[in-house]
Amino acid sequence: MTIFVPALRLRRQSGASLLLLVFGLLFVYPLLRFLLLPLVPALGPLGSIGVATQQSGLSARAILDTLQLSLVTAAVTVPAGILFAFLLECRAWSGNRLLAMTLWLVFVLPSYLVATGFQILFGWAALRGSLLQHLFFSAPGIVLLLALKGLPFCVLAARTGWRAIGGEIGDAARVHITDAWRRRLLLLRLLLPTAGAGFVIVFVEVLQDFGIAATLGAQIHLPLIIYAIYEQLTTMPIDFAAAARLSWWLVLLAGLAVALHLGIVVRYTSALIHGRQREFLRPLCHRAEAVAATIALAVLVALGLGVPLGALLAEALQPTPGAFLPLGTLTSLGNSAAYASVAAALAILLAAGLAARAGRSGRLRHALDLITLGNMAVPGLVLGAAYVIAFNNAWAPLYGTPLLLLAGYVATHAPMLVRFLQPALGQLHINLADAGRVHGLSFPRRLQRLHIPLLRRPLLWGWCLAFSQILFELPVSELLYPAGRPPLGVALLQLDQSLNYVEEARLALCGILVCLAAIGLAALLATDDPSPAPPSPAPPSPALQERS
Repeated sequence: MTIFVPALRLRRQSGASLLLLVFGLLFVYPLLRFLLLPLVPALGPLGSIGVATQQSGLSARAILDTLQLSLVTAAVTVPAGILFAFLLECRAWSGNRLLAMTLWLVFVLPSYLVATGFQILFGWAALRGSLLQHLFFSAPGIVLLLALKGLPFCVLAARTGWRAIGGEIGDAARVHITDAWRRRLLLLRLLLPTAGAGFVIVFVEVLQDFGIAATLGAQIHLPLIIYAIYEQLTTMPIDFAAAARLSWWLVLLAGLAVALHLGIVVRYTSALIHGRQREFLRPLCHRAEAVAATIALAVLVALGLGVPLGALLAEALQPTPGAFLPLGTLTSLGNSAAYASVAAALAILLAAGLAARAGRSGRLRHALDLITLGNMAVPGLVLGAAYVIAFNNAWAPLYGTPLLLLAGYVATHAPMLVRFLQPALGQLHINLADAGRVHGLSFPRRLQRLHIPLLRRPLLWGWCLAFSQILFELPVSELLYPAGRPPLGVALLQLDQSLNYVEEARLALCGILVCLAAIGLAALLATDDPSPAPPSPAPPSPALQERS
């Protein structure tokens, strides 16, 4: 026994170290090499330095415009997110299910498809030249699209705050504070960390959003940091050093936002003084609240889903000569479906391994927290540019191969899946695997009979989440896809830039159907119980019947 325990501990530590090494190779090493390029030019390829000074004016304007858009969008989104979260957590309203489903669909729908839907709508003759069209093809239109895409993240953060407040604090405030305005100020103070978290999340998401910057932003010639980085990486002569300098601005702005949020949490933190929390019975909405909530939900459904999907469907149904979709265009959908299936499976395996190891080691858990926060501050476009430099050399000639594209997908989505799987894996007792090992179960048998039945649903839903995002992924695909095999996002962006909206709408709808089919199949697998039914009790023996 004294020999077995150290050997088992050593094997666990080696497994955790191997997983961290793999993730460091996929994320930390390429990112450090890319960001250090302005300081150490030898890290980059030859001939990549020399035009940054010519673009300094454009870079300064892109930085200012990006900062202004991020601040305005976050300020607009946070109040709406807090109010929608209030409906979901504190009111028994009949539209809560529709609201939750709408937020989920808005989250899954790619931002460039939302922008394309509005572009198609305002391209119709009835709205051409109107005030709404002029407002949309300007900074307010970009703020609207970015607020729609940031709203689900803000609601998710705000729901946590409302759930923590519960009903006990409100009841105590009504008993001890007679002034209604003082009660409201107390509630606002309690919601300050939640509002700060929502503001930071939306701010960072706006910094990283490449789809809207590459569609509407490029069409109205509004310089943004994320698209300026893309131009430095795709226009000749390619300037990796200038792209790295602009990337530093994104990382620093996101880091400052996260630091501000941590400061707010530390300053205004709170904790329960007991281990029990009374169940909060959510009251019904008042008449005025129900009317306002219905109007807000109708606006969200119309802007977030109705306009984009309706415009895409109307454009796709227009009669055109020839086939519904050219074969070359459909090939991109097949490429993305294959890439997304494999990359989502690899990402969920890596995330499950890291999350499981983190539950047994405090150091690894802290390391994973730092990694996931770092991934939050790094856009996919920056990581794709880092891959171009890190894996385009003699010892790792992976650039231009599907393997590097899959590695980029895994690196960008594994941290999110680690966060997604940590609560489910935390419910498994650490001695569960040890008990199976003591009873002679091998590692594959322990996975088959213990872990997979218990973790089947979170693993399947995590795979669906990764698959739906990778299928329409754009920034990493734009930089790393193999020649002649473009993914779906690249094909859709090319069609949008060429103003071929009919073919783009048809291809996008086909991609949405593929995504829904994959999610439906996973839902069937998640609801089907693979465990055998418990055996029925055997009938009593004749001797026992006589004795009774």
